[in-house]
Amino acid sequence: MLKLIQRSFSIMLMGVLLLGAQLSSAAENPKDFVQRISEQLTTRLVKERAAYKKDPQLLFTIVQENIEPYVDFTGFAKGVMGQFYRQANDKQRVDFTATFKQSLIRTYANGLGAYENEKFTVKPYKAGDDPKKAQVDMDIQTSSNGVVPVTYQMVLDAQGQWKVRNLILNGINLGLTFRNQFASTVEANHGNLDKAIANFVPAAEPKKGS
Repeated sequence: MLKLIQRSFSIMLMGVLLLGAQLSSAAENPKDFVQRISEQLTTRLVKERAAYKKDPQLLFTIVQENIEPYVDFTGFAKGVMGQFYRQANDKQRVDFTATFKQSLIRTYANGLGAYENEKFTVKPYKAGDDPKKAQVDMDIQTSSNGVVPVTYQMVLDAQGQWKVRNLILNGINLGLTFRNQFASTVEANHGNLDKAIANFVPAAEPKKGS
C-alpha cells in the first residue's frame, strides 16, 4: 500500500512538473511580449493618427483593442481595492472592475493622444524566482530628449498568456497610487462602497502633498 501511495504521488508530481514545463515553453518571452504589444499599438497610432485627431472616440477604441486583451484587469482591480476587496460583495467587485477598466483605458487614451513617434527601448529581461511572474523595463524617449522609465509587472494566466498586472511609470507605482486614491474615495463617501465605486476616478499622478 505504501509503495502504491508513493507511486501515485510520483505520477501526480510528474504531471504537475510536465504541466509547468508546458506552460513555460508555451509562454512568450516577457521581453518579446512587451515589445510586440508596444509595436502593435504605436504602429496603429501612427497609421490612424489623422483619423483619431478628427474623432477622439476612435483613439479610445484603438487603445481598448490593443490594450484590453493584455491586461489582467480583474487582478489589477483587486489590488487597487486593497482591504476593501474582502468587504465587497460579488456585484461590487464586478462593478468596480468595470469602472476601473474603462477609466484606465480612457486615461491611457488621453495620454496617447499626444503621441508623436517617440521611440522606446525594451530592456533585456531577467527572470525571477517565480516563473508565473515577470517584470520588464522599458525606456521611452520623449520629444525633449528626456527618458521616461516604465516597468511592466506581469502574471502568466492559465492559457500561458502574459497579462499586465501593474505599471510603474516614471517611478510612480500606479497600482499603489490607485489603491491610495480608492481608499480616500471610500473615506470621502463615509465607507459606502457603492458610492465610492461610482465616484472613483483613478489619476495617474498622486495629488500634491500625498
